[in-house]
Amino acid sequence: MNTMVHPKRVVAFAVVSLVGLAAALPVRAESYPDHPITIAVPFTAGGTTDLITRALTDAMGAAMHASFVVVNWTGAAGAVGTARVAKARPDGYTVGMLPVGPLTSQPYIQHLSYSPESFKYVCLVYSDPQALVVRKNSPFETVKQVVDYAREHPGKLTFATTGAGTIPHLGMVEFAADAGINLVHVPYQGEANILTNLLGGFVDSMVAHPAFVESNPDSLRAIAVMAPKRMPEYPNLPTFAEAGYPVNATVWGGLAVPKDTPEPVVEKLESACRTATSSGSYVARLKNQRMPQAYMGSKEFTAFVLSQYQQTGKLLKSAGMLK
Repeated sequence: MNTMVHPKRVVAFAVVSLVGLAAALPVRAESYPDHPITIAVPFTAGGTTDLITRALTDAMGAAMHASFVVVNWTGAAGAVGTARVAKARPDGYTVGMLPVGPLTSQPYIQHLSYSPESFKYVCLVYSDPQALVVRKNSPFETVKQVVDYAREHPGKLTFATTGAGTIPHLGMVEFAADAGINLVHVPYQGEANILTNLLGGFVDSMVAHPAFVESNPDSLRAIAVMAPKRMPEYPNLPTFAEAGYPVNATVWGGLAVPKDTPEPVVEKLESACRTATSSGSYVARLKNQRMPQAYMGSKEFTAFVLSQYQQTGKLLKSAGMLK
């Protein structure tokens, strides 16, 4: 039998082997980044997470001398986009802007391919108390009015959030339990979709950051914020606690990468994030948009996520929402 291998096949095999070896080689941190970085937002464009991401990436681009591309990978209350980030190649070129819900509640209530341990955490960049929001012409102006109506009309009042098990949803579950009322939850994929349906009269209220009202001042009104004390940015907006319902529903989020991303790459991203969040242009942009601002570095953010995951599990268990 002739066992001679054709020279062209040898060359082809060598080329394939080199390509495979190159793909397996670790990312060279000193040359990172040498092409655009994708920042994935697991919610639709136009919401709080999306707007903060776009402001941050502009500032990080200047700090890293790099370009960023923001993409919106939506679905399943943020779990679809978060899963795609977890499965991405761990080379620093796919970064997720991951909010609290997909990280700390969805793993408890959906069968997902990821967990909080699927990521390395770069930096936390926002902490966002939520408010109950209604149409400008709504008859509800106070938490008391909402409670009184809901007690007289159980199962009639609806509220919209970006998904079951999200922090806005859990905040309203806690409020309803404290007040002894029955509210109907209507989930959507993003705040922009909720706005359309709220203004169209398909839902009675929504849960969002007060800045969302600032962006729609002629059509929306915030009733109260789910925070321990009034927000400095909105001193005239009362808290649920002032009405006797001490609900604390804060949406936070930050940058994360797949868990096998090299540490030097994570450090470069963290350094750029720290520089960006303290830059004058970023601070001014968030202040102009009345967006929340916060910062934690990688080590602190990692511990925070794991702690929040444990706390959220206890809340979901008490609400009977564990899978």
